[in-house]
Amino acid sequence: MTPFEYLAVLISIVLGLGVTELLAGLQRLAHARDRVRFHWLSLTWSGIVFVALVQWWWAAFGFRDRMEWNFFSFLLILLVPVLYYLAAALVLPVQERKEGFDLRAHYFAIHRLFFGAIATATLLEALRALVVSDVQAALLNLAATTLLVSLAIVRSPRVHAVGTLMAAGLLAAFIVVETLRIA
Repeated sequence: MTPFEYLAVLISIVLGLGVTELLAGLQRLAHARDRVRFHWLSLTWSGIVFVALVQWWWAAFGFRDRMEWNFFSFLLILLVPVLYYLAAALVLPVQERKEGFDLRAHYFAIHRLFFGAIATATLLEALRALVVSDVQAALLNLAATTLLVSLAIVRSPRVHAVGTLMAAGLLAAFIVVETLRIA
């Protein structure tokens, strides 16, 4: 077993836990659907986080060629899936209140922590990309970090609506660019 294969197991577990959190959240909402006040931002971000988790797992295959692994480099790499897991655990409510689930209220109650986690993950990815001289990925991640930090700070529903659409577009652009490069 190579060092990458050994380390990839833990990364895959953490990413899998993130997917599990999202699916469990959707399952809770489906079961309580008559007591749920749906809001598109929470559901859209659930989808964005799901795609980000899967995309990161897919892109992590690129680490297989890395020759030198040590605890600190692995810890830095592992922080990104951990932060994505945290975002997955936050994006949908865990416990139903007496009045049911209110996705809009939940979204704005957790937006600072949620966007802080994702912004930190994209910043770490930008730094990793700069270290390996991947300027294109670094720029896309820095653009995403800037957008996500603004969503963490601002509470305006209009800003969040536009920012969410922009984030989805950035993620789609990143996937297209990276997929063309990995293939």
